[in-house]
Amino acid sequence: MAMNLNSNDNNNNDINNRKKDGNLRKTKQKIVFIMTFISISRSPKKLLRNFLLVFLILFAVRLKLSKQKEAAAGRAAEVTDEPRVEVLGNRAALRVKPKTEQWALEMEEVPLESVDLEEVGLRLEERRSEIRRRCERFLTSEELQEAPNSREFLINKDYGLVWCNVFKAASSTWLYNFLLLAGISKKVIERSRTSPVEVARTKAYPRPSVEELRAFVASANATSFLIVREPFQRLLSAFRDKIEANHQAHYRPLRCHIQTMGGRRSRRGVDCQPTFPEFVDYLLEERAKGHAPNEHWAPYYSFCSPCQVAFDYVLRFESLPQEEAFLVAKVPRLSTVVQPHRLHASHTDYETATRHYFSQLSEARLLALYAIYKRDFEIFGYDATPYFVYAKDS
Repeated sequence: MAMNLNSNDNNNNDINNRKKDGNLRKTKQKIVFIMTFISISRSPKKLLRNFLLVFLILFAVRLKLSKQKEAAAGRAAEVTDEPRVEVLGNRAALRVKPKTEQWALEMEEVPLESVDLEEVGLRLEERRSEIRRRCERFLTSEELQEAPNSREFLINKDYGLVWCNVFKAASSTWLYNFLLLAGISKKVIERSRTSPVEVARTKAYPRPSVEELRAFVASANATSFLIVREPFQRLLSAFRDKIEANHQAHYRPLRCHIQTMGGRRSRRGVDCQPTFPEFVDYLLEERAKGHAPNEHWAPYYSFCSPCQVAFDYVLRFESLPQEEAFLVAKVPRLSTVVQPHRLHASHTDYETATRHYFSQLSEARLLALYAIYKRDFEIFGYDATPYFVYAKDS
């Protein structure tokens, strides 16, 4: 035992001696550098100038190393951290931190409503039949035979559930629900730093092919559903959330592009804030160029292919609590996971807000905008008449 202790002491002494030698070499190097620095300066004025120059160089090098270290830490966090959903009051949504507190103020949790299942079931069945009739009325036979846009569907085989994600129509809520259905724990979801779509696609729901979608929808145990929203209300919600507000840095280039299109240059250091008419002009120009629209305001008759996929249930955002409660009750075992109901509870006066924004549009501009969403209005039985009243009042 004594020999082992002596051996350890010797090793420690060797290590200490090597450290002293290393420190001594560094000290000698510093002395040589200082002497060389003084010798080339030759005068107090040059000495001060050279000192400032060296200081600036060292500061720049240190700053660069610090940024590289932060970037490396960020990359490591992205690799090692599990996805995290920001749980925002009553609605769980995957959001970046700057938006979390704002959303938390707008959320409130409510239980699933007690509903008359038979009455709601009849309403949904009637709606399904009406949508089928309108598809045949407003689409050509060639359009009806087109392949569905399968990429936007999520298929959960364990629960036999198929859903197409219409953004700005309870999408965050149901992306959260589908993550839970995939067996991803709330703890893991709550730690996610990425968007709900990214988490869903990378962790549990790869984008299905057309063949996979058709085969699963046709299976006996599958339940397919879609949630739609009044088209202009959905568009206005997307504008206020993604374009008018400036909390999402991802949309800043688009905001500035739209504002520049409107003839207003962006000021350096100031975030861009396009007006609603400028946003509408951007949508009209993008359509004229044949560009695919952003998923948050893409017409859902083409985004989710309701005329090519015979959804079992088409729920309306406007009556979602009752119809969602029906869906949860009808799908086996779904109620064990999807509860309580998470509802976006913004207390906005929608009538006042709608009048405010749409009164900024001329009737001609509103007609052009309506042409983009005309089939969403027609197929799903929504009425655009009030908006033209607002436009005429402007």
